[in-house]
Amino acid sequence: MGDFLGDRIRFLREKHQLSQKQLAAHLNISNVQLSRYESGSRTPDPEIITRFASFFKVSTDFLLGLTPSIQENHMPFIKNEDIQFLQAIKSIAGLEEFIRSVIQTPKDFEKLNQIWKIIKDQ
Repeated sequence: MGDFLGDRIRFLREKHQLSQKQLAAHLNISNVQLSRYESGSRTPDPEIITRFASFFKVSTDFLLGLTPSIQENHMPFIKNEDIQFLQAIKSIAGLEEFIRSVIQTPKDFEKLNQIWKIIKDQ
């Protein structure tokens, strides 16, 4: 759980262009706590997870890696320029379901997106 949670918190924080210090202040936790959550060395209690979800407007299931989804609203770490990648996937029968099962973390998405960019440029 820590890997999903830490990765997703970090990507959401970076997407919102917040430093660890800024996000920690918004959530009323210490910068050290946030750093440990992002690294996966500590897992926040349910109340803190709920604060993250509320702040970023995502579900707690998403933060915990329980709802992988290729839909951009469930993958807030997807950048606007990557939307073309998602549209291409949706146009190929059966590929979307395969991708749903593969993308579990922001790192998974980035790896798959890099492959897509290589294919697209060929």
